[in-house]
Amino acid sequence: MSTRRSATLILLATTSLLPHALLAQGNDNGGRRQRQAAPPVELKNFTFTEGKFESKAVGREMPYGIYLPKGYEDEANKDVKWPLVIWLHGMFEDHMRFHVRGGAPVLDQCVTDGKLPPCVFVTANGGRTSMYVNRKDEHWEDLITVDLLDHLTKTYRVSENRDERAIMGVSMGGMAALRIAFTKPDLFGVVGAHSAAVFPEDPADLPDRMKAMASRMGLDEVFGNPIQKEPWQKANPLCLALQTAPKDLARLRIYFDAGTDDRYGFAAGNTLLDKALTEHKVEHTWRLIQGGGHSWGAGFQDQTLPYSFAAVGETFAAAKARAAALHALQPHGKGATEKPGKGDGGR
Repeated sequence: MSTRRSATLILLATTSLLPHALLAQGNDNGGRRQRQAAPPVELKNFTFTEGKFESKAVGREMPYGIYLPKGYEDEANKDVKWPLVIWLHGMFEDHMRFHVRGGAPVLDQCVTDGKLPPCVFVTANGGRTSMYVNRKDEHWEDLITVDLLDHLTKTYRVSENRDERAIMGVSMGGMAALRIAFTKPDLFGVVGAHSAAVFPEDPADLPDRMKAMASRMGLDEVFGNPIQKEPWQKANPLCLALQTAPKDLARLRIYFDAGTDDRYGFAAGNTLLDKALTEHKVEHTWRLIQGGGHSWGAGFQDQTLPYSFAAVGETFAAAKARAAALHALQPHGKGATEKPGKGDGGR
């Protein structure tokens, strides 16, 4: 089945949906409650480790997971700057969720299949219920866009070309990935979001079930109780899509999906996001998955990750091709790579 941007694609789920519960995997300082050691995952194309860095944004040391491409340490690759992907986890999760719930094998297979080129893939830790939003005393968005990005740039050989940088996420992390990509388009050239928490423009239009869950989900801590419109609209991808000038999103490759059986009803908000982007003539790829559920327990990693990784891979490949073409045009082969913030977002 072909995938068209700015179109709603229907994917018939062929796997049975598994029951899923939100598990408290960690707390806001990156510690974990009774979490068992990560099971070994055999990877052909990556080595996986955990790291830590000091974050001024939240005032403490924060952990992360990192997949380095095989060959990263080879002498032949000592000058290579690798494409970068940052993954944002969902609510009540941590940086290890991607690894222990089946994301790693899909990531590895997509590189084997050529959907995604070898890259540095980082799983961030954004706190259990932060929504990755800057609060008065803890700036969770800045944790990602300032502190983590700065640490990765200084510690690893990652590209500073925005077209070779992607931000992705699931649920709460999908919401944040869209928000960050929409508001900081010079940082990332491509965004991929799954089961993203995309809400109505007006918080008064939230379903009663969601309103009842607001306190447990930490929404009142982020948006107030009752929910205040100003912080709500600054964080909600749907509001941002309606408020942002289309030209500011023109260079951004956008992919997002949601299932019709998402237990939080996020398919409705994502459908509105598709409509808003379509009306503003912003190119994007939207997939509505018939029978698809919410996040890991519903098997989304097999139903959706190959598609988002392919979108990321296409963007990275286009950036590499442009850089090679520019290099070839330089006299005697002395070319310059593109500077961060330049490019057309992979198109």
